[in-house]
Amino acid sequence: MYRKYTDNEDAFSTTLDAIFFLVLISISAVILLPNLAAEDQYTSSGYICAQEMDNHLLSSILSSKTDEFEYTFKPAELAGYNLSIPENSMVGNAEKTLYKREQKHRSFADIVAESLVLGLEIKSNANHIALNPMTEEHRVKTKVSIQEYIDSEIGGRYKYRLEAHWHPVKGYIGSDIVIGDTAPQDAIRQSAKISLPLDPIFSRKDVFASMNDSIFQEALLSDNPEQELHKSFNNIIGITSAYAAETVTSIAFPADYLRTLDNTEIGSNSEQVSLIASPDENIQKPELMIALKVINYTLNDVYRLNFTVPEANESITTGLIDNIEAGIIDSNRKNIASHIEHEMSAEINQSVSMILNETENSRSREIRDQQLDSLCRNFDTGGAEIILFLWQ
Repeated sequence: MYRKYTDNEDAFSTTLDAIFFLVLISISAVILLPNLAAEDQYTSSGYICAQEMDNHLLSSILSSKTDEFEYTFKPAELAGYNLSIPENSMVGNAEKTLYKREQKHRSFADIVAESLVLGLEIKSNANHIALNPMTEEHRVKTKVSIQEYIDSEIGGRYKYRLEAHWHPVKGYIGSDIVIGDTAPQDAIRQSAKISLPLDPIFSRKDVFASMNDSIFQEALLSDNPEQELHKSFNNIIGITSAYAAETVTSIAFPADYLRTLDNTEIGSNSEQVSLIASPDENIQKPELMIALKVINYTLNDVYRLNFTVPEANESITTGLIDNIEAGIIDSNRKNIASHIEHEMSAEINQSVSMILNETENSRSREIRDQQLDSLCRNFDTGGAEIILFLWQ
């Protein structure tokens, strides 16, 4: 049977519909493409602006100064210490009158550094023990002051989180300041180092000199190289711990100040003296009483040395201060060394094994240097780190 296929025009209609549909898509693409490209540009521009703001904000925090910064030492935080105000006294708050500190025209970087030092805590069995419980208000005031400054700078355009960390001995003692909520993973991040008003904990040069090529080669050629290598690494732990112990003790125990009380005569006729009183004692030397409380807290609450502290009516001699300082340094040294040895034991064992199994001297020295670097990373020698996160 013969048919004329050309008489059926359905295919032509379908083709025209398809072509018209494609034309509409093309027109839509032409219209929408600039908007899509612009959205990407807006996103990219917003990210760059956030980066620039984050960088500017961190720099301004580090360099800007606050006209007034106030905090109060709180001796009442020490166990057994009571403050009482005499009847009809013109002073409304004894702690603020005697222990209030005003700091004008100081940079936020200085305030943060000071707060990190004053807020150091020792980690002991998952507990954090403050070296100086009287200075808790400093951290509170630091947070408030910085938060007010950041809020005034960004005007609610961004969310932020500021962190400051200083850990003189990793996992053993440290201090942190955190302002703001947890930052998302895509937040802009800027960081910087701020110096601290302390001498360096130790010198990396001293560490590497304690196991130089000569000492290292001598250990390898000894009758018991494994024992000698372990002895050398442990000796370095002892050296670094001794340096760190002196730094930590200088913060925990104000020996220089306490020595000045040896010959200091404090009058007993002023109203300020009468403001400090204990219900059962007639304190004639308030500074001495506070010093004794500090000594007792440091020795017995922080370091558990079971030391008998002199009574309030007794004097503090320079010899006593020297002995206490030496005892705290020794306690810190032992605690830090024990902590580092526990944390590094498995790693040092592996390094010693690798050194003994290595046939090339250059590779053995490389493993030694890597292990020394790892030991040094337990001690913060570069100052405190401050980090600013910013996101929309």
